[in-house]
Amino acid sequence: MVQYLKSVGVPEHRIVLITPPPLCEAAWEKECLTLGCKLNRLNSVVGEYASACLQVAQDCGTDALDLWTLMQKNKQNVSSYLADGLHLSPKGNEFLFCHLWPLIEKKVSSLPLLLPYWRDIPEAEPELSLLGDGDH
Repeated sequence: MVQYLKSVGVPEHRIVLITPPPLCEAAWEKECLTLGCKLNRLNSVVGEYASACLQVAQDCGTDALDLWTLMQKNKQNVSSYLADGLHLSPKGNEFLFCHLWPLIEKKVSSLPLLLPYWRDIPEAEPELSLLGDGDH
């Protein structure tokens, strides 16, 4: 994926890889049983994927967000971050956003502002702010 992005002109310093979140095996097993199958993933294997993701980021010169480690920091219960033991819940998405936003902000803060700030756009004729003289 990184090689493809680089091949279409995205520089590595603009890329952020995100490891998978941890797996809550008990909740995922319950979900699997509901679907008529047995537990098909282990958190230790997800950890191997997370480690591989971090290695790829290092090898390719990109940033990485280690969601797998962050969510398990201080042995906290990760179940509230996961809707079904595997996929992020609203709280998990919020956690991801809170950790990802600073990385993104750092990457885009030097980009020029191409459009006016939303508060600077007059409600009555917004096209004047967005299109210059409004003749476009």
